[in-house]
Amino acid sequence: MQKLQKLSNHIYFVEGENRGRYPFCNCLLIKDEKSCLIDTGAGKAIRDLRNSLDLILNSHWHEDHIACNGLLNARIGIHELDAEAAEFFNEFKRRYGLPEELVNLFIELWFDEMFRDVAFSKADVRFGDGDEFELGKTSVRVIHTSGHSAGHSCFLIQDGDFKMVYLGDIDLTSFGPWYGCLDCDVEEFAKSIVRLVKIVDDEEVELAVSSHKGVISGKEGIMGGLRSYLEKIQERENRIMELLSSEQTSDSLVGKGIVYRKLPEPQDIFRHFERTMVEKHLESLVKKGKVARLRDGFVRI
Repeated sequence: MQKLQKLSNHIYFVEGENRGRYPFCNCLLIKDEKSCLIDTGAGKAIRDLRNSLDLILNSHWHEDHIACNGLLNARIGIHELDAEAAEFFNEFKRRYGLPEELVNLFIELWFDEMFRDVAFSKADVRFGDGDEFELGKTSVRVIHTSGHSAGHSCFLIQDGDFKMVYLGDIDLTSFGPWYGCLDCDVEEFAKSIVRLVKIVDDEEVELAVSSHKGVISGKEGIMGGLRSYLEKIQERENRIMELLSSEQTSDSLVGKGIVYRKLPEPQDIFRHFERTMVEKHLESLVKKGKVARLRDGFVRI
């Protein structure tokens, strides 16, 4: 297994392959009276933990976070709203909302067959907001942070006097929040980020681990990173409002630099994800009274 970075007496950072970039993720290992791995997508080397874990906690159901669930022979916990998608491939596909002709391409490109074979496993524990797991001197508290998925959760971890948070896919990358699946919600995402800022401040959190960025040190650095991340949502909304000076459809807004500066390849898949994210913004803007829904499209008020 790749080298572990010790963060406290019982907590270790597990950097994912390719520095945790998708389709991998960074994970967190707790080695106490009970051992726990948070997320399982660090790569094939993580199989070295087989038979050495008591518990797996998944931040959410996406493939880069559940990849090795069934390989590690441990009890699995995930938020009750995400459990079905982490257990059953058909529900996983449904929530992505991809047209049937793109599903196989998506799986071929980003879901290694080995991972698919071991990812979908029965959840032994369906947790909720505020639930706690006592591992010895270390405790893990669930923070339900919906938006990236319905059940996306962060984890506040305490080891003696040391406090840290595992952010999952509130990942503080420069790309910003991603909400391209059917169970994503852009308004809930923003609320979750605001809630995290308060928790980090109130709990005097010293360190954070992001699924795709790594380790962030210092309370002020974490709070600043969260606020910058939140600003990405507002920037996208502002861009949509600019474009709605004339009537637009969700299709006509795709490819205009709202989410992706330039649509990556394969463009059909990323076009679908951007359209989904734009539609979530449009729904929110209509609800706020900033945008009118017309027969064929949308326009700002």
